[in-house]
Amino acid sequence: MDQPPGREEPVRSPVTGVRPYVLTGGRVRPVHPAPLNIAAQIRSTPHGMVATERLTYEHRDIVELCDRWISVAEVAAHLRLHLGVVRVLVADLAALGLLDVHEGNLAGSRQVAILERVIRGLTAIR
Repeated sequence: MDQPPGREEPVRSPVTGVRPYVLTGGRVRPVHPAPLNIAAQIRSTPHGMVATERLTYEHRDIVELCDRWISVAEVAAHLRLHLGVVRVLVADLAALGLLDVHEGNLAGSRQVAILERVIRGLTAIR
């Protein structure tokens, strides 16, 4: 569609019209009660990578994005999904053996490095 000079195309929001709770089946907590830290590092398992064809959209996107270690917060930012939704979906995928989760005790310098990485990732997709 042509715009008059000086007028730019309206910015379209990448967010879908689907309510976040629909993606989790109305759940605000994962099936397994252990809370998932937003700085937890996740990575797809070999089983997860093979299963992508059978997964629903968001599940598939998460598994494919996690071909390397990445934090839960970064996944939410990259996929532009609500952090609470991603925590539930990641926990569900981990329970199915499709993702590995490493929450471990982060040493001070490691924790700072992860936070800086999360900030850079969030800034980059802004």
